[in-house]
Amino acid sequence: MRVFLVDDEFLQRELVKKTVDWNSLGMEICGEAEDGEEALKKILEEKPDILIMDINIPYMNGIEVSKKVKVIFPEIQVIILTAYGEFEYAREALSFGAVSFVLKPLDPEELTKELQKCKEKLEHIYRQKSSVKKMQKDQFLLEQLSGMVPSENQQSKWEEMKIPFDKPLSVALIRPENKQQNNKMAEEMEEIIQDYFPVYEMISMNQGYAFILFGEENMEYQIQLLCTYMQEIMNSKRNWNGGISRVFSDIRELKAAYQEAYSAARKGKTEQKILIYEPVDMFQFIRSSLYDSEVFLYYIRKNEYEMLTKEIGEMFIQMEEQNVLSDTAVYISTDILIHICLYMSELGVDFSLVVEKEQRQLTGLQNNGEIEEIRSVLMCILEKCRICAAENKLPATKKKVNDAVDFIDSNYSRIDMSLNLVADTIGVNASYLSNIFKKEKGCSLSKYLTQTRLEQAKKYLTEYPDKTLIEIAESIGYSDVYYFSKNFKKYYGISPSKYQEERKM
Repeated sequence: MRVFLVDDEFLQRELVKKTVDWNSLGMEICGEAEDGEEALKKILEEKPDILIMDINIPYMNGIEVSKKVKVIFPEIQVIILTAYGEFEYAREALSFGAVSFVLKPLDPEELTKELQKCKEKLEHIYRQKSSVKKMQKDQFLLEQLSGMVPSENQQSKWEEMKIPFDKPLSVALIRPENKQQNNKMAEEMEEIIQDYFPVYEMISMNQGYAFILFGEENMEYQIQLLCTYMQEIMNSKRNWNGGISRVFSDIRELKAAYQEAYSAARKGKTEQKILIYEPVDMFQFIRSSLYDSEVFLYYIRKNEYEMLTKEIGEMFIQMEEQNVLSDTAVYISTDILIHICLYMSELGVDFSLVVEKEQRQLTGLQNNGEIEEIRSVLMCILEKCRICAAENKLPATKKKVNDAVDFIDSNYSRIDMSLNLVADTIGVNASYLSNIFKKEKGCSLSKYLTQTRLEQAKKYLTEYPDKTLIEIAESIGYSDVYYFSKNFKKYYGISPSKYQEERKM
């Protein structure tokens, strides 16, 4: 961690530098300054983690510098150096987020103790941020693996998350023999994979781990070496199985790579092996069939379950006509289930808990189930999805009205606010919005806008007695002060000027 010192006394700065064991704390001095203006400039350049700041420094005192720095770097930890007569300053420092203050003359042990506190707080902040970023990245990768969000439109997101966008890749799906081995297996697998593919992403999944492996041209040989080595380990321990996809050119093909790994892993589970995917009839069927995950997800989002049921029924008829194996039917049904789970998670529902029974049934039907049995289980899943979505999703009309209200509440001050503007913003027809708004709120949209503006006007008249009526009218969206005054008196039975005068008394 990087520490910056600010004190106008050279000897004081030297004392701080020499009396603390910075190495044992895992810290280093990244810079120093003797006045406030110099300090502010250097701190913005160095971006330290911890700031040790004397209160009484020239040009801009320590309190002012610390406040400015905290606005730009809210996580920076500030330790204030203060003399006995400066307690009021110290209290002010604590009020804006300084960690503590240390009395002069300095006690090295006390300063070390405060630095340790700063370190612990920063480590906690960094852990939280890292955990949140990991969760966000995993969620995004799961969406990409499932094809829920098209990869073609996500280049900026990949770059933001520092995930290679144009490198060749392969997906490995590894599963433990039992859940108790999960954590241990993850560590073991990472150690193995790092030797072959230093650049990779690991995502924890329901029954194991998916590894996205990034390589260079001709990475097929490295894939073969990795698979062979993992098979040797598995032969001796018998504690995992899985599958690996072929090599794909870039991240836009991630869904296809995952599908291949998934197919190979299913076969690998049966044969107790780690298998590299080989093209099979499953994907020939998927390419030629009626199944399109994006179309099916569209039907789910639009609540068009009748059309969805029809499409699925026709697809299963096609499976029966082509004598498709049960693992293909289970694969497609599981893919649909993944899309449903991701959609339900947006509504705050852990759908995997709702369909635990059906998930187990699909697994049991994988190798020797009848096509009709698999279809029946999938239809049960869809029905549960329909019920859960109805219970957890706002009616479409109510949601649109809520969107309109949110827009008005945030933009009532706009002079051009109108029914047409609101309708265009939330994407509905103006006459339709007018109709549903009145039904939901019991008043017209224009009346709601007027009420919102006038309620805000009352607050301004009370809180800002020196503002003119023209200023207040403009601040709430009225270009005509006369029209504002007329509306105010109509609603509250008193003119705004008189209302303002009474508040001044």
